[in-house]
Amino acid sequence: MKGLKITGIILAIILGTVLAVGMTIDGIVESGIEDSGSDLLKTEVEVDDIDISLLGSSADMDGFIVYNPKGFTDGAAISLNEIEIDLDVKSLLTDQILINKIRVKNPEIFFEQKGSGVNLRKLSNNIDAGSDEDSEKTIIIKEFILEEGVIKIHSELEKERSAEASIDRLVLNNIGESGSETIQQAMKQILSPIIKNAMSDAVKSGLKDKLEETVNDLIDF
Repeated sequence: MKGLKITGIILAIILGTVLAVGMTIDGIVESGIEDSGSDLLKTEVEVDDIDISLLGSSADMDGFIVYNPKGFTDGAAISLNEIEIDLDVKSLLTDQILINKIRVKNPEIFFEQKGSGVNLRKLSNNIDAGSDEDSEKTIIIKEFILEEGVIKIHSELEKERSAEASIDRLVLNNIGESGSETIQQAMKQILSPIIKNAMSDAVKSGLKDKLEETVNDLIDF
């Protein structure tokens, strides 16, 4: 009986340690993504609950939200929902994070034209102007998949109008394969094509005729 009690105490300590480490890693990763994203995009970035499974080599993120830059309406410019991540959990404790796959389902991207500006063009410019400073951690993402999304379009050109367009499936491979990409640089490699594809699809699907030509001038493809 005494041996069973000792065994039970040991198991409780181990379980408590795993839970504590898991909660700590969740918080560190969440803060790291928010800080890196906000610095890169020059606007608020929010991670909505990330849950990393230490035993299952996986993580789920309820949302990655990029808010509109200054000069546009309040609210999100990019909402990546239902994010599933297959990763090497042990790598989170090393200098190089290894992610096998990130799958994003049902993303929502908001294309807003206001005056002479477009919110996604502003975010794209912020990314291009971002620094490539070195950091202690690097990251490799073998595959990134985005699918089943929608672009919500709002334009004030000539008259106020709204439209929607579907998002083409986007697949990116071997991000950071050189082994020297920082988290911020990896974000740049993912967000740049998402934003540019969204702008192109928004113009082609939601803004027609001479509106398309005018908006093309604004976003400067």
